[in-house]
Amino acid sequence: MVQHSGLEPPDQTAPARSRESVLVAIPVHDRPRLVGHCLATATALVLPPGSEILVIDDASTDPAIPALLAGVATRTRQLRRDRSTGAGGAIVDVWTRFLAGPHQALFCLDSDMIANRTAVVDGLAVLSGFAGLLSLYNSTMHPDLGPVSGPRVAKPRLGNAGTLWTRRLVELVAAEIPAGPRIDHRYSELLARRGIPMAATTRSRVQHLGIEGSNNRYFGMIDYGIGFVPDSAEQSRALAETLDLLLGNQAYYLRPPLWRRALRRLLRPTGPG
Repeated sequence: MVQHSGLEPPDQTAPARSRESVLVAIPVHDRPRLVGHCLATATALVLPPGSEILVIDDASTDPAIPALLAGVATRTRQLRRDRSTGAGGAIVDVWTRFLAGPHQALFCLDSDMIANRTAVVDGLAVLSGFAGLLSLYNSTMHPDLGPVSGPRVAKPRLGNAGTLWTRRLVELVAAEIPAGPRIDHRYSELLARRGIPMAATTRSRVQHLGIEGSNNRYFGMIDYGIGFVPDSAEQSRALAETLDLLLGNQAYYLRPPLWRRALRRLLRPTGPG
């Protein structure tokens, strides 16, 4: 087992739940710039004793990834897949590995996210007394259910990024939800059917940096965590770099007018038959 040097014990005045060990799971696939920011903040997390950080390289092909992972090898446990399983397969694999281990809580962190140093212990404090699935990421893309009050806000569904799971909830979803597309929609529907609440912390403790790509290309479609406040210099640097990328390339993030999108579809090459 790899030692976790640099992980600090939690505040001993925190609720009892915060002293349970946590598995922090980070699937990684290429995008070294974003992975670097994620790992720099993840390895600085304040975690309860006995916790560990598991980095799963999902068959990355970018030659910069091995050097990044080698730089945090003494603070993380690492696995590599020879073939990419996609998002759904990665989530199920994390559930399986978590249930086979000793930890009582699971924190899922995407590799294009950064986290507050106190994200996990803050989340465990909010989770205390809440018998549902909690996200530390209050996404602009997931509407609230009703008015916001207190440290958490109810959600009709939650994406996997930034979620904090109890062992009981992982056991439930792992038994009924197979790998496949839209896995977050499927487990959210399962939890809703069972009457299990879903919520996000009112103030995000993690932030999404992955504004590049098909899922977040245009203004109005950029996934953003509400209320995130950096608590380290590395988080501030990551946010400044992302803001510079966004505002320095504003034309790229403008959604083309409807007529241009329609013309592009008409001119798109079609396959045989």
